[in-house]
Amino acid sequence: MQVAQSSANASLNAKLAIDAQAVGDLRGKLARDPQGAAREVASQFEKMFLDMVMKSMREATPKFDELESDTVGMFRGMYDQQLSQTLTSGKGLGLADMITAQLNKLNGVQSAATPNPARQAALTPQVLAQPAKPAAPAAGVSSSASDFVATVGSAAVDTARAMGLSPHLMLAHAALETGWGKKPITDAAGNNTHNLFGIKASRDWQGKTADIVTTEYIDGKAQKRVETFRAYDSYAQAFQDYGRLLSKRYGEATQAGADAKVFATELQQGGYATDPSYANKLSRVAEHPALKAYRAAA
Repeated sequence: MQVAQSSANASLNAKLAIDAQAVGDLRGKLARDPQGAAREVASQFEKMFLDMVMKSMREATPKFDELESDTVGMFRGMYDQQLSQTLTSGKGLGLADMITAQLNKLNGVQSAATPNPARQAALTPQVLAQPAKPAAPAAGVSSSASDFVATVGSAAVDTARAMGLSPHLMLAHAALETGWGKKPITDAAGNNTHNLFGIKASRDWQGKTADIVTTEYIDGKAQKRVETFRAYDSYAQAFQDYGRLLSKRYGEATQAGADAKVFATELQQGGYATDPSYANKLSRVAEHPALKAYRAAA
């Protein structure tokens, strides 16, 4: 029995060494092929994380001497490893999706940015989450509220007037969702999706998509989640799709005319966003001076 136990302990020690080597292998794969290895790296770390959770759970569980032995512990450890492997296979627990999205975003930034470690260390996380910008402003990324309105204003006017809404309401909504164009929704490669309204891709959506880490409010608490958003070829397409969404799901909001409070309240009550302060925020944005020229009854 002692020989068997010694063999089991040696096997477990070897497994730990293999795990350490696996981490090194994953680092190498990620360095050689960031795009191709991102999902594999994320899946492996999800499994390793669950292994650690299971181990900590076992260590915190009271043990009964008459039922415990090294052999029982060995087989329980094997069972826990198999359980974590099963739980993280396929779609997994969702942690791998979040890691993959973050790795893809980071890889896109590093490939486009100047390789200056000191400069990158000084950048804030918000800047790192966006693609590096060329000398000339990228399409759709504005330096001020007036620039943003000038970029998307005509598309807003065409859609809003066709629906009987004041254009400034649609522009205010787009400004709230994108921070006046400074926080555009981009895909893994850093390309602008032109999604001005944070519209998620439903199962029946046939167009392009982008997976984004976003903040959702569940039971009043902010939580980070990976969600799939729609992507468009132009801002005109984005406004047209937004108009169809309003007509289909938020009919009361389309009757607001030029009343920002009514428009914002109907959107929130209809479940457009989970932020409990969403209506108040949208109403305040609608009063911005940059929207004055568009603030007219339809």
